[in-house]
Amino acid sequence: MNILDEATLRGEQLSQPALHLLHSQRTGFSRIGGVPTLPSGLSWPIWKGEPLAFLAQLDCAEIPEEAAPSWLPKSGLLFFFYDKEQSTWGFDPADRGSWRVLYSNQSPSEVEAEPAEEMELVYGSSPIEFKQILSRPSWERMEFDTRELNDREAEALAELHLSVFEDLPKHQMFGFPAPVQGDGMELECQLVSNGINCGSPIGYESEEALELSHGAKEWRLLLQLDTDDDLGMMWGDMGMLYFWIRDSDARGGDFSNVWMVLQCS
Repeated sequence: MNILDEATLRGEQLSQPALHLLHSQRTGFSRIGGVPTLPSGLSWPIWKGEPLAFLAQLDCAEIPEEAAPSWLPKSGLLFFFYDKEQSTWGFDPADRGSWRVLYSNQSPSEVEAEPAEEMELVYGSSPIEFKQILSRPSWERMEFDTRELNDREAEALAELHLSVFEDLPKHQMFGFPAPVQGDGMELECQLVSNGINCGSPIGYESEEALELSHGAKEWRLLLQLDTDDDLGMMWGDMGMLYFWIRDSDARGGDFSNVWMVLQCS
């Protein structure tokens, strides 16, 4: 078995269930872009005196039960926001507040039918449907040395990793991320959320970072939002937004400490 076949098999063995979020014509609460249908108990988040841009709203009850991870609430509503100027990337502790994830334990039937229209419409809108997929780990997560891959083999492995998205925007919940740059976001979230700047290798090499690093295993991918031309979403240069949450926080219905990472080419 050559190294490419070995890497392919290992990826299959390590694959995790995930959901691909697809544009849809269906009617439902869950959608990407537009303006949110916020419950009366939630306020539109503000950062540095400006309202954050709305990204998506998701009804946890619409998520297929067989694909939902145990740490996600079975019901309730999630709302995602980010700085419309995209001035933060998530590697600086000072970036906290430039994105927000709001959670309500209400159901759509308990929320007013008309969305809040008073804020600026930043992105186009599309209802979504959830497609169950298997997410494969990137080569960086493999438990063997893939440095022997030549350029053609490395490209083939990357194409296999992304083929599940069928050339559509890689909007995803749960599972392994599709990284644009390095695939070490769990550690980055763990360190930055605890006050360590990860804008350079120095942050990762400190004694404090070493002490904190064990907590990286607690982080879970909540949502990955791809660049989406149809909705006018462009993260940096053809990049992605990744929203991560600690397992224990999600189980407790606490989404106030979600950390975001922006990566682009």
